[in-house]
Amino acid sequence: MKTNEVEKLFEGIKDQLDIHEPSINHQIKFLEKLKQQNKVVQLHPKKTSWYKPLKIAASIAIVFGITIMAFIANPKEEIDLAYVSPQMKETQSFFTSAIQIQLEEINEVSSKETKGLVLDAMNQLEKLEADYSFLKKDLFQSGNDKRVISAMIKNFQKRAHLLEAVLQKINDINDIKKSNNENSIL
Repeated sequence: MKTNEVEKLFEGIKDQLDIHEPSINHQIKFLEKLKQQNKVVQLHPKKTSWYKPLKIAASIAIVFGITIMAFIANPKEEIDLAYVSPQMKETQSFFTSAIQIQLEEINEVSSKETKGLVLDAMNQLEKLEADYSFLKKDLFQSGNDKRVISAMIKNFQKRAHLLEAVLQKINDINDIKKSNNENSIL
């Protein structure tokens, strides 16, 4: 039913429809008419604009620059004794190596009987290291205050004394164990 109405519509305007193709020189005639109107139309391909890629590159450069400036302006908020002076660097190296040697020695001589003692010492050592982390932040904020430097050195000393005492107790326990084994008769 609807197709009949559409067909009737097209038959009614059949004479008015343009079904012919344009002539070969149609484009030339069209351009001549435009020139007569004093408007010149160029049929060159569109040139690529470098403006948009330059804006993108500039934006990336700005973001990159801001990021680098943020890292330079905000260094880490804690520093070690090594940053204070060469003498403090030597002090820090001395204590760090002494503590490392003591820890290795404790690991070598510890036994099942001294396991609890070693675990307790490691917990105390972790607390002292956490205190040292706070002292590093204080050193950064105080601008190398001598009281903070002194507290950092005392922290190293406490760690060294703690490990020394634990090592002495482990050796005492091992000596007692050895002397009891020697005195027992099979």
